[in-house]
Formats: sequence, structure tokens, C-alpha cells
Amino acid sequence: MKSNTLELRIRSTFKVEYSIFIILFALLFSTGTDIRAQQKEDLPSPRGAFLRSLAVPGWGHYYADNDNWNRGKYHLAGEVVLVLSYFGLNARANYLEQDYYTFAQAKASTNLSGKSRDYIIAVGNYDNLSAYNDAQLRTRNWDQVIPDTPANQWSWESTAQRFQYQDARERVERNRSQLPTLVALMVANRMVSGISAFIHARDLAENVPEASFTYVDTFGQPAITANLRFNF
Repeated sequence: MKSNTLELRIRSTFKVEYSIFIILFALLFSTGTDIRAQQKEDLPSPRGAFLRSLAVPGWGHYYADNDNWNRGKYHLAGEVVLVLSYFGLNARANYLEQDYYTFAQAKASTNLSGKSRDYIIAVGNYDNLSAYNDAQLRTRNWDQVIPDTPANQWSWESTAQRFQYQDARERVERNRSQLPTLVALMVANRMVSGISAFIHARDLAENVPEASFTYVDTFGQPAITANLRFNF
């Protein structure tokens, strides 16, 4: 949005013989300008606000204006929820995975540790290794055949137990499939927070009164023309 601008122009014209007063006034005015320039330098940096919010959403808003950072609080709260959800889902997936590993060991006499994902899926789809290999040979998927060794053997006590194992494995897959989405949301939250903090800090800098002066008027006569500009 284009800011409205209010300009206050103060013009004081002196004759040449009063040039000493012009010099004194100029020195006084320039000192005030230096103070305002210093105040502007002390304002938060838009770049600094952006980078802080990239690191921790909401930090940039607090840095820009710690008395009014409600928008930053929302981004910070969202980040906390996303982080807790990520670690919560990951912990649950690890727990369920360990649970069905133990179940397969007890009910199908197979150790899933170190086995490939294809093997783990096969254990849930077939009652035993022989049934799985027979299905692959019938469909001519020779490259999918699992070597018939003691380490690769499994045999479910019942089909119901195999379905229970399969359900647990699929729940782990569903939980872990949500993790990339949560990461993407965390990245998006940081970007939106950073851009918002950048704009807020930039607006604060733009709203500082600007001052300038000249030693001659528009007609080239000795004079002091002071301009004060307020953005709102």
C-alpha cells in the first residue's frame, strides 16, 4: 500500500548580512537531523527480522517490536504444534514398528531386523516363504524370489495373526508418510513468518520522520528551507 505523506515546510529567508544566523541555525538543524538519523539506525533491520524468523518463527516479530508481536506468537505456536506432532508421530511409528517386529518373531518365527522392505511386506501378504515363492514363479517374477534359507523362513500360526501383523505395519507406513508433510509445513511457516517480520520491520523504518534543509530558496537567494516529512 502506498503510504500517505504529510509534508511540513518551514522557510526562513535572511539577508546576506545575517548569514551568521543562517550558519548557527544550520548547525542546530543538522544536529537534530543527526539525532533522527541515529534513531533510524537503531530501528530493527528488516533483513535481521527475516533471518530470525527463519530460525525460529515469531522471533523476527519480537525483534522488530516486542510490544506488538501477536502475529509472531501465532507463528511460534504453530511451530510448537508442528514440531510436537512430528516427534510424536515418529515416536509412535518406531513403537509400532518394534511391536510388529516382536510379534512376527513370536508368531511367524522370523527376525525382521536388517531385512528389506520387500521382505517385510511379503511376510504380511503370505502365510510362509514357500507360498510367496510359488506366487512369484507363477507370475514369472523370478527376480522377486527370496532365497530359501533358514534366515528367510517364516510361517504364520494363523491367517488372523498375519492380518494383525499387516495392519500394524500399514499403520507405521501411514504415520511415517505424514512426516514429510509436517516438515513442509514447518518450512512454509518459517517463510511466511520471515516475510511478515520483514515487512513489519520495514514499515517501522519507513515511518520515521525525515528531515532535510537547503541554504538557498527556490529563487537562489540566501535562505534556509527546512522540510519535515511524516509517513503514516
